Amino acid sequence: MMRRHQGTRGTRLAVAAGSASVVLLLLGIGAAAEEPPAAKPTAKQALPRPSSEGTYAVEGSNANVKVERLTSDIFHITSAGWEGVGILSGATYRGVFREGGPGMPFTAMGEQTIDWHDPDNPSVQGSYTSFRTGQIAERWHRLADSSKPVPGHRPTFGEYVYVEQLPDAVKKAPPVYPDEARRSGVEGTVMVQALVLEDGSVGECKVVHSIPMLDEAAIECVRQWRFKPAMTDGHPVAVWVAVPVRFAKP
Repeated sequence: MMRRHQGTRGTRLAVAAGSASVVLLLLGIGAAAEEPPAAKPTAKQALPRPSSEGTYAVEGSNANVKVERLTSDIFHITSAGWEGVGILSGATYRGVFREGGPGMPFTAMGEQTIDWHDPDNPSVQGSYTSFRTGQIAERWHRLADSSKPVPGHRPTFGEYVYVEQLPDAVKKAPPVYPDEARRSGVEGTVMVQALVLEDGSVGECKVVHSIPMLDEAAIECVRQWRFKPAMTDGHPVAVWVAVPVRFAKP
């Protein structure tokens, strides 16, 4: 691994990207939507497995880098103390990064280009644009089977999991409208993120679009749903899905 810094001492690279909306604005492609569309999870045709996803070892270092797809061409990259986000076009990734992260001060920002013509051994070039000057050059090496979900793995909230078939709801329970909310005229849609387990049952739930008087009833409703589980390589895998729960007065 090679790193070249101008006007700095040998500080370990710790890069972090901003939120997706900030980064996409910096890349000139517009801000991300404030919340996901209220669409029920359904089985869809799988996209080809992206060759860039997975976990990589940084040459000359004991650090690892994790690459996850957010949408069809937008990727999130994380490592110890840094993260980045950008667009993969063909075999070339272009994005932004910044040092720091949750609970850490942001100390520098920059731009990053990754050449993925060799899917298992990409070359990385970066340059600082704020708070520091210098250039970065690295080579990463993919760790074996790092892009495949581990059987029995329980993904954390927000963690991307590659699946070949999305969960499909096979049993839906209607929500029970809380009396107090009905009397108060409170209505609307609560968006719940649910962890669909390998057996199709619902595990952990989190409210991502809240209506306080309706949240508990929405979670109780979603916990009663049952799904045909997500599938990868012919095996069921756990994955988070968005479930909108609508409350409306008759």
